[in-house]
Amino acid sequence: VGNYLRVKDVAQVKRTFEDEDVINKTLGTRAINLVVIKKESGDAIDIVQDIKGIVEDFRKGVPSELKISYVMDLSFYIQRRLDVLRNNGWIGVSLVVISLLIFLNRYVAVLTAFGLPIAFFTTFAIMNYLGMSINLISMFGLIIVLGMLVDDGIIVSENIYRYIEKGMGRREAAIVGTQEVMKPVTATILTTMAAFSPLLFMTGIIGKFIRGIPIVVIIALTASLLEAFVILPSHLSDFVRVKRGKSGRVRSKKESPWFQKLLNSYTRLLRGAVKRRYLVIPCLFILLISFVFIAKNMTYIPFPSTGIEFFFVRGEVPQGTPLEETNELVEQLELLVKELPPEELDTFVTLVGMFQEDVLDPYVRRDSHLAQITVYLTPPRQRKRDAFEIKESLREKANNVQGFENIYFDMPEAGPPVGKAVAVRIRGEEYNTLEEIAVQFRDFMKPVEGALDVQHDYRPGEDQIRVVVDEAKASRAYLSIGEIAATVRNAFEGGVATSIKQVKAEEEINVIVRFPLSERRTLETFQEILIPNRFDNLIPLKEVGMVEKGKGMTVINHLDGKRVVTVSASVDTSKITSMKLNQMVTKHFEDIESKYPGYTVRYGGEQEETRKSMKSLLRAFVLAFFLIFMILATNFNSLHQPLVVMLAIPFGLIGVIIAFLLHGEPLSFMALFGVVGLCGVVVNDSIVLVDFINKLRKKGVDRRHSIIEAGQLRLRPVILTTLTTVLGLAPVAYGLGGGDPFLQPSALAICWGLIFATALTLIVIPCIYAAIDDLAIFLSRGRKRKREL
Repeated sequence: VGNYLRVKDVAQVKRTFEDEDVINKTLGTRAINLVVIKKESGDAIDIVQDIKGIVEDFRKGVPSELKISYVMDLSFYIQRRLDVLRNNGWIGVSLVVISLLIFLNRYVAVLTAFGLPIAFFTTFAIMNYLGMSINLISMFGLIIVLGMLVDDGIIVSENIYRYIEKGMGRREAAIVGTQEVMKPVTATILTTMAAFSPLLFMTGIIGKFIRGIPIVVIIALTASLLEAFVILPSHLSDFVRVKRGKSGRVRSKKESPWFQKLLNSYTRLLRGAVKRRYLVIPCLFILLISFVFIAKNMTYIPFPSTGIEFFFVRGEVPQGTPLEETNELVEQLELLVKELPPEELDTFVTLVGMFQEDVLDPYVRRDSHLAQITVYLTPPRQRKRDAFEIKESLREKANNVQGFENIYFDMPEAGPPVGKAVAVRIRGEEYNTLEEIAVQFRDFMKPVEGALDVQHDYRPGEDQIRVVVDEAKASRAYLSIGEIAATVRNAFEGGVATSIKQVKAEEEINVIVRFPLSERRTLETFQEILIPNRFDNLIPLKEVGMVEKGKGMTVINHLDGKRVVTVSASVDTSKITSMKLNQMVTKHFEDIESKYPGYTVRYGGEQEETRKSMKSLLRAFVLAFFLIFMILATNFNSLHQPLVVMLAIPFGLIGVIIAFLLHGEPLSFMALFGVVGLCGVVVNDSIVLVDFINKLRKKGVDRRHSIIEAGQLRLRPVILTTLTTVLGLAPVAYGLGGGDPFLQPSALAICWGLIFATALTLIVIPCIYAAIDDLAIFLSRGRKRKREL
């Protein structure tokens, strides 16, 4: 209704809506908006639900044609995404527990799964202490770590149960079994933490955006490690029961027919691979190099547009157009939006007289010739087309709309606010030169196929009348610029001549004197203005200055203290990526600054944030790699064995590349984020496998038999730890409980990377171990010969 009403709490909202004046005002208006801004205390979702109840009660007291839409209810979108993650989390937990029951003794499986709630509740408690909330990012961190939380428990419990099967007492088995794997299990958890911890130090908006994920992962893994070493062995020694046959032997899951067949097949494959290791290793490295070249040619889109649920249609009519006329013209665009099918269109909101992203948008533009329609779509799973396809279909139809100078179709970013796909910021002093440079950038990008909505933000305002004072003449007439300006202002806006006060009046009434309305509307009036100087002489304005017409400025933007004009563009990612378009622009205008001395060009928006994020991500990857190596070197007391273990990392990258090729997905920032996290996870199986080979060799088992026996002993826990991690993330990767396209790439990368890395780890790591051992033996023989000589 054109007014803002500030209320302190929900009760005051209820009292306001019960007021008959509010009902009458609402019925007499075209639309009324209720905007709620939450303070620090209180749950936003609960507040919105309370207000919705008040609004629904309000609806009962007005005619039925009143339509109420919660179009900017951000809590609705947040709640829906949290519901999707919660559903996927429950599905993941169920799949993890089922996999434990299939592979392990049911007592062992239940006690191992009991580590999940312990780790989760501990994580929630610490998050609450740190002031962290349960949101999209923190919940995704919990889902990432869901399958990993039982990995350490699986290794500990499986090793303890193996000793129980051999006839050892339960308490003794719990102590011996835990001690035997304590060192490698600690290393596996530390390597995972090492992979995620560098992400805490990522810079830029994206770094702040994802910071909650590594924090949650590290807290949860620490809790699970303590549970696996302290609580789980105690429970296993107290509650595990085994059934022995007449012979006294324990029938275990290993002796199940299906698992025995799997074990026999794996043993044959492992023996053949180790025997032909000098053929297996080169073939796999050739395969790895081939996939690296394939990855270089894959499309990279930092944040794909899938999953976006609204977009903007913005129109500009000729400047100076009255608001009422703009309102009539925008109805053409409203009709186009109404033609969208009901399974795609939820609702839309039209704003005439402004461009605005949201209620708190600091860069809102206001003018009578502007109009904006915010189109809200149905959830992605209810429609076949994504937001980009729907937006482009409207763009084609909008070509026939008359009366608009420009029509733009803007879409919010799927991730953090990184800006437009292309944003060229031109800094300098003179707007004429800034506009000249901006037009060159605009004209270069417009013909590029895939470049959309190319524009610059230099917008001269409405016509202005400027009084230019000749300071020399004004000085001779004993006038200052301030006195001239005050007189002109009083002539048109009016000045207080005196005040009057009636006998019984509480306030004085100002008497304002100014030119009549007819005189204020003509330019010739300036010629008649007389300005009194300090000697009370009246000086005509035309004697000390001149009047000229020109364009004013609606807004002046600065960057680092200088005026700036920004040229921006969106892209059709099916035709060109933002990175490619930015490279084209940068190359074409590499010498622009030398042509215009004093003017500088900066490339911002998605390009700038992508560069920052990629630089930070590369730093995180290198740091994670170094930390993992140091942890492994300490664990194995060796320099070459950590390299053997870490070869699982590039094998995991093969799985990531295959996954995104098969699913037709572009590489994105969240996919690369998943790759960094994958580095710490894929080495876990290799650590335990190599550690068992070393233990067997210390017991006197020869090299060949130690490799085969370690593979046989670790097959079940390796498969199970991989399976639990993959099953924990699979619901997010494939949207089993509802899809979230923003988080899907990370889950997809970890799932497929881990599957391929595990398959190759079980075969290739033993081959590389044997080959490096061959080299060590060869070198030691050489040294021995030298000593003999």
